[in-house]
Amino acid sequence: MSTISDDVPTWSVLLVSKAASELGEAPASVRKKFDQWVIAVQAFGPWLKGGWRTEALSGVLKGFYSIRLNRTWRAIFEVRPERKVVVIRISAHDYKGVGRRN
Repeated sequence: MSTISDDVPTWSVLLVSKAASELGEAPASVRKKFDQWVIAVQAFGPWLKGGWRTEALSGVLKGFYSIRLNRTWRAIFEVRPERKVVVIRISAHDYKGVGRRN
């Protein structure tokens, strides 16, 4: 039994080649979490509740969003108006360059 009505259009999730390559190199737990996120986004859209932690990005990535796949790994994506989510990166979040502002 499907929980999605046939009348409601679904979302598409696309991966650019770099993101697909990065996903292939990610740990199995990250790949599983990403697959769960894709299924949820296809059904309900990219702004999910319930601990998914979708965050708007700033700086050179303004206009993009990230989703936390675990404590370290993030997927970075763009939302397009035609109900498409384009994932541009899936990578370990690097905190080495982060410091306090004075």
